[in-house]
Amino acid sequence: MKKIILLIFVLVISGIANSVFCQTKNILFLGNSYTYYNEGLPEMFKMVAESKGKSVETYSNSPGGYTFSMHSTNSTSLNLISSQIWDFVVLQEQSQLPSFPPSQVETDVYPYATILCDSIRANSHCTTPLFFMTWGRKNGDASNCTEYPPICTYLGMQWRLRQSYVEMAGNNDAWVAPVGMAFKSVITSNPEIELYSGDESHPSYCGTYLAACTFFSVIFNESSLGAYIPEQVTADQALVLQNAAWNVVIDSLDIWRIDTTTVRADFEPMFQTKTVLAQFANYSVNADSCLWNFGDGSLAIMQYPVFDNIYDIMYHTYPEEAEYNICLTAYKGCNSVDTCKIRYIFISEFNNSAVNTSQLFPNPANDIIFIDNENYVGSNAEIFDITGKIIKSVLLTENEMIIKVNDLTEGLYLIRIKKDEIKT
Repeated sequence: MKKIILLIFVLVISGIANSVFCQTKNILFLGNSYTYYNEGLPEMFKMVAESKGKSVETYSNSPGGYTFSMHSTNSTSLNLISSQIWDFVVLQEQSQLPSFPPSQVETDVYPYATILCDSIRANSHCTTPLFFMTWGRKNGDASNCTEYPPICTYLGMQWRLRQSYVEMAGNNDAWVAPVGMAFKSVITSNPEIELYSGDESHPSYCGTYLAACTFFSVIFNESSLGAYIPEQVTADQALVLQNAAWNVVIDSLDIWRIDTTTVRADFEPMFQTKTVLAQFANYSVNADSCLWNFGDGSLAIMQYPVFDNIYDIMYHTYPEEAEYNICLTAYKGCNSVDTCKIRYIFISEFNNSAVNTSQLFPNPANDIIFIDNENYVGSNAEIFDITGKIIKSVLLTENEMIIKVNDLTEGLYLIRIKKDEIKT
């Protein structure tokens, strides 16, 4: 729809300052030996992230052979969950359990995954549970093959792990780090890179590095190309592993339930009247709500289901003509970003009494706008585009106090009505 507004004057720009919150990500890993192998996945992930300019702190509780059931009653795990506000809590189940028959997984795995997710959210609704999808064993699960043939091969075991972890994430409104599928990608395309240690179950250094790169791509929504490489991994191997991690993550964001939308905060003052009433256009994107700080000690909150590249209007009356540092913070969930702009709010030559008794509607308009004020009879209404170019001029008569705008393209327009002492 066309955006038609009553223009008074554009505010004077005296300076602009922008800031974006950049915080350290705090990540807790709860797993077992798959997590602590090779000096630890959390530490390798931290080194990858910091080499890419990210600030992270990692913590872990990963006793050998631990299951979700064990973690759900383990005092160390539960105390860690409640010890601070985490950005992510990574949950890694025992390597075989999620690959078992669906009925058994529903009994032995899913209830405890839910208990852990509930504990995480009870501590903070801003924390994202992140399921660590592990990999199938190199030659399948020989110890359980007879009882459940689908896991006799690597591919069969990997498919069951994928199904279970994706379902767990869906049941608990969580994300998935698809490490197991990154393993599958490398095994298919570059089988010469050994991802397993000698027991054909635990990861080699290349396997742990691939997991670290996958977690980096999930959490930061970017490739790990150019990141730190451990000395046990060659540069050529690292390039393959970095690309595999990124491609697997970015290819199926919906399946892994990864939310990559970012919130943006932006606004521009539009005009003010003789009462120092300022009008601001809010251009924030992907925000659930916005907090205005008008720079004079006043605050205001705008709450909407969503912003979708369409501005909303905020009005504020200032106590006096002066320069103000105006800030807008846009929120999406637990994330926020802000922008601040210094603006001089001044009293215009606008005749406030004329506006108080006038009405211009509808706004936004599609075809015609109406002017409800007899003081404007005989005046010329001029329409300008945002660059100041005059688009049309209309004489307002007693019988026709309208402006036809059906020939205008979508956008923001300015209207000026001239009549002797009345200027708008």
